[in-house]
Amino acid sequence: MKRFLKIIASGIGFGSLGVLGATFSLLAIPVMRLLPGGKSALQRRARACFFFYFQRLVRFLQWAGIYTLTLESMPPRAEMDGHVILATHPGYLDVVMMLGSIEQLTCVVKPAIWNNPLFGWAVRAAGYIPALDPDWVLNRGAKAQARGETLVLFPEGTRTLPGSPYRFQRGAAHLLLRSGAPILPLVVTCDPPLLAKGHRWYHMPEHPCEYRIRALHSVAPPPADPALPAPQAARALTEWLEDLFNQEVYGSNHHPPRDEALHREDAGSGGHAPRGHRG
Repeated sequence: MKRFLKIIASGIGFGSLGVLGATFSLLAIPVMRLLPGGKSALQRRARACFFFYFQRLVRFLQWAGIYTLTLESMPPRAEMDGHVILATHPGYLDVVMMLGSIEQLTCVVKPAIWNNPLFGWAVRAAGYIPALDPDWVLNRGAKAQARGETLVLFPEGTRTLPGSPYRFQRGAAHLLLRSGAPILPLVVTCDPPLLAKGHRWYHMPEHPCEYRIRALHSVAPPPADPALPAPQAARALTEWLEDLFNQEVYGSNHHPPRDEALHREDAGSGGHAPRGHRG
């Protein structure tokens, strides 16, 4: 019975996302465009509305007994300005948690959302970045960082299986190398898994899941050797980031972050072998 009620609550929550998102995009955004302040003011207002909605969605799903949410060691919002938030990605609700817990975030959205005739108006008004192509994301992301915005990225690129070592795509490293922004690492965990990869919205556990978002200390990535080509520097920084998260989560079973990796030549010239083929 409890699971059935959770399925209903999940349906209401995700249904409201579609209905209210379309209403906001088609009715509220045109009115907001008429208000003074220009594009930057429109962006702040749209993001404030996103935060208001997702904060209440997070609370509703928590009230329904689907999960409990703990925010641990999160810095004050003002201290996040200009940072790139790198968050792990165990489940579909991670994005909802971020948008409902941290105000005025800059997000990267899928082309299907950006071009959606119902939601597209809202995400464009909010100044989110469409993942149209890598160079577009890097350029827009670096400009957002230069304006002091807080950009959130999921460097795994997709939801990953719980308990697996973190393996990151290189897009986050390319952006960090281009922007030079400090990093705020967030370790997101959910026990038992909720809406993980392969799960549908109606796959609800009987007991509440324990969602936890734990902030690590803000860190500046080690400087890259300017003699390294961009692909090698990005690969080395990606490995450094993977080790940073893996050591934090899995402890002594993983090597410490390898600062020296950012200064080595390609693996064939004496370093250790690259781990897999990741483009």
